[in-house]
Amino acid sequence: MNDSVFSFVRVFLFCILMSTEFIASCQETTHVQALATDFLSGESIQSDLDTLKSWIEAMHPSPFARCTEQEWNSAFKEASLMYNGGGTQLAAAQVFARLTHVLKDSHTCVSLKALAENLIELHGKVPFEITTIQNRMILADKNFTSIPQGTEIQELNGQSPRMVLGMALQLVPIEGDATIAQLRLAERFWNDLAPMMMQASPSDSILLGLKHEDQGEFEHIIAIEPMEPSNSEASASDPISWTFTENSDAHMALLSVSSFHCKRKRQFNRSLKIGFKNAARIQKKSPEKRNGLIIDLRGNAGGHVALMEMLIPYLTNRPVYLPHAVSIRQSAYTQSLQGKSRFSWPTRRQSHFHEMKQFAKALHETPVGNTVEIPFDMPTLPNKRHHFDGETALLLDGLSASASVAFASWFIQNSIGSTFGESPMGSASGTFGNPVKRTLPQTGLTVNIATAQYFSSASHEWDSKPILPDYGVSWSANDFTNGHDPVLAAAYRWLQSVQIQ
Repeated sequence: MNDSVFSFVRVFLFCILMSTEFIASCQETTHVQALATDFLSGESIQSDLDTLKSWIEAMHPSPFARCTEQEWNSAFKEASLMYNGGGTQLAAAQVFARLTHVLKDSHTCVSLKALAENLIELHGKVPFEITTIQNRMILADKNFTSIPQGTEIQELNGQSPRMVLGMALQLVPIEGDATIAQLRLAERFWNDLAPMMMQASPSDSILLGLKHEDQGEFEHIIAIEPMEPSNSEASASDPISWTFTENSDAHMALLSVSSFHCKRKRQFNRSLKIGFKNAARIQKKSPEKRNGLIIDLRGNAGGHVALMEMLIPYLTNRPVYLPHAVSIRQSAYTQSLQGKSRFSWPTRRQSHFHEMKQFAKALHETPVGNTVEIPFDMPTLPNKRHHFDGETALLLDGLSASASVAFASWFIQNSIGSTFGESPMGSASGTFGNPVKRTLPQTGLTVNIATAQYFSSASHEWDSKPILPDYGVSWSANDFTNGHDPVLAAAYRWLQSVQIQ
């Protein structure tokens, strides 16, 4: 997020960002001997802890929505005792995590993205991803071909991979009570953290102790990978893909949306329109057959609300207000981001740009220390021409977050269809968002602080319990070995059974 007024206001209005940058959340004082060259004094860590506490209290719209003020102050005292003799940057991240973790807000965090980049630069990263199945670490990366998917990772240079996961769990967020989502984030951070804990360097080799159902126990040597070059085109690519299948009595469409963050918004909208247009054309061609649609939001960490809203018109017959409202806390820092520019061009009343103009005006006029609530009164209107008329299934997992959770909440509350998979990262009531990045002066760690609170309904009820899918589906090691997707299969079976009835 840059400092320009346009970007700042645009993010406030059109984004519910799930930060893909992991936060630090510590549960015990584990001393980590890493990044030896960045040793920090206890005074430096404490100074930044004081600063972080004051920043959050000044900027967060509702810091005690999921904890009490007493719990907040107790967490601060506990964090102060963790590394009062000094420690590494990672130790400092653990200290700050003890404070931020109690908020149960994944948008208010120590940015582990920058920390992970530092770790990878010094130690490299394990070149595959894992998942946890029945307390076992399973290779779950189809792009890594040296070891078969479904293989259990038992040892890393003689160390337990579960120890690495335990550390990762201390360094990732929890959104409300979404413990499954916290585990999924820890799995994603695991391959960045493992080389550091083994004191490896980029291009070093490590010895894996493995177990596979077909091969038994065996060993395999892999090379630690260095930092990958950034790909600026990745965020600009189309995150939408369509798959159409047909059998003797039904049409099935699979819409996969990997992200609601895309630089090419017109392309995003065009991809949705073409897909739903094709679905309508196929149905018109064979009207005697039934329609089924699967929307796959697994791994979708959120992004722009405006993009998420583009999906809704094809699934509704009436105007939709989502989110219902946003509550913004004004601080001296957020006020400084607004500058002197103002939206002044003429806009139509029935447009999102009119909302943007009113929004900018409210932000400009809100005094420091005050909170303003702004309703989202521009509805998303149905697309009557390409409206999908059939049964719909929604797929979720622990990495579905923010805008994906907002969509899931609307999907469930309006009985659009059934949900499959596992609980996403958030509740049906709403989410915090619009994190502002700041750098702590002593430790150099970057922190994200939520400045907005989005409400999914007019009731403004706030819940910590994550969304529960209608059909919970778990993976097995054999599913990875055989290339079988049990969640997708369950959704297809449900669509077929509903249509037969």
